[in-house]
Amino acid sequence: TMLVYQLGRRLYDARVALWSGLSMATCLMFAVSYGRVSVIRRHLTRAEIASDMDRSESASQRLVAEGGRIHVFWLSGYIFFGSSNGLYEKLVAAMPQSADGRRRFAVLDFAEVTGFDTSAVLTLRKLRNFAEQHGVTLIFAGASEAMRRTLERSVRGGDEARAMMFASRSDALEWCEDQILTELDAPGGDTLEAEEMAFRAWLEKEMGGAAAAAALMTHLERREAATGALLYAQGSPACSIDFIVSGTVSVSVHRDGGGDHLVRRMSTRTVVGEMGFFRGLPRGATIAVQSAAVLYTLSAARFAALKRDDPAAATAFLEFIVRALANRLEFANRGVSALS
Repeated sequence: TMLVYQLGRRLYDARVALWSGLSMATCLMFAVSYGRVSVIRRHLTRAEIASDMDRSESASQRLVAEGGRIHVFWLSGYIFFGSSNGLYEKLVAAMPQSADGRRRFAVLDFAEVTGFDTSAVLTLRKLRNFAEQHGVTLIFAGASEAMRRTLERSVRGGDEARAMMFASRSDALEWCEDQILTELDAPGGDTLEAEEMAFRAWLEKEMGGAAAAAALMTHLERREAATGALLYAQGSPACSIDFIVSGTVSVSVHRDGGGDHLVRRMSTRTVVGEMGFFRGLPRGATIAVQSAAVLYTLSAARFAALKRDDPAAATAFLEFIVRALANRLEFANRGVSALS
């Protein structure tokens, strides 16, 4: 009986050892295989994709020209020891030392990351050190609350200058765009007087000359709007168009049972309200002032007067609106193509 028991026990131990070995081998094979799958799902620059902030044509062109300074990396899956080093190597390869010394930006989108282990945290810290040494601002976007806490504690170390954090990729991109535009603008270019001058110069360029711009200006009403002010309510009559001289406005759409959804933001030297105005339909979105704004408003009555008094200026204005819409569509198509 004892002999049978010992034989059975040894067979059992051998089977456990065999299965344990197979399990370890299987786990190792899985880790190696999964580690070969890049956590970088997509990599684009600002030349190919923009934030949700609508900007003037000149600002958009400058951002496209400087687009190589902003890199966006979409991450996905679980980041662990088998894949985190690949993330580091690919980001470093994509952002070599800048020849001109100008600051660059690396946005890591964590929206589709399910989690990361300790080795990934060490890699991200290593990546932060690389960024500090090479003039790159490292930005984390879209991370869950739990991941944000870990990144804050273990990667940033509580120091915002070491890495930025934003709720979404678009917010991060918008901040990067603002940094570049501020750098490119002349000192003192953000005063209201400077904004007014820039607006008039922009209008002259878009209207094809000072005479047409001056004719349009005589039909515009200047107004100031405080933060939080409502410009248009969704569903209201579309009886005016607004030009933004300074400040920003938000564009939101109400969804049945889902509250208001922020669609876009719009900044200086852009046009808002033209869609419903020219289509003769109610407002398709709610427009609110996000930061104190100065606007010039063209009402339907004043537009009718412009067409009657100066048909050439009215035609120049319509061509400007068509061109602005075409530019928006062209860049949107480019972004869709890059993401497909």
